[in-house]
Amino acid sequence: MTHKVSDTVNLTIQEYAAVFPTHKGKYAAEQLIDWTRIEAKLQNEMEWTQEGATHVAALARDYGAFVLRNALALALSLGVEDGEFGY
Repeated sequence: MTHKVSDTVNLTIQEYAAVFPTHKGKYAAEQLIDWTRIEAKLQNEMEWTQEGATHVAALARDYGAFVLRNALALALSLGVEDGEFGY
């Protein structure tokens, strides 16, 4: 199971990295992220609904990778694939 999950996560990261390229994979502190543009790309290029794009962008902006990585681990451990707000 772990191998399958890590493969899926890595493929998803690659997909997002292709749509949202950054310098060396990280935004520098001085780089401003245009979250409105991010949400638009999520909708137009990645087929998210407007509400889903808003929530996904907010999660990334407000919590970042550390918290979300742990939330992913917890959700997978509990078998929660699509939560109450699944889009």
